[in-house]
Amino acid sequence: MAGGDTGAPRVGGQASGDAFTKREKANEDYAIRMREKEKLMELKKKLQEQHEHLKKLEEHIDEISKSQGGEQK
Repeated sequence: MAGGDTGAPRVGGQASGDAFTKREKANEDYAIRMREKEKLMELKKKLQEQHEHLKKLEEHIDEISKSQGGEQK
């Protein structure tokens, strides 16, 4: 295959890429950033849920301690 044919590697790599190559790279980078952002948002949501669960457990422990005459914070 000659340079420029479909599937042929570009001479000089991405450093000497044309506008199409640069646009393609930018689109790939954008897609990666969006996936990472989605993952981060999902992790933040899970963290918030865990925080709420821990708070409920702490309140439950306090209730049990009070009903048994235990020490309070």
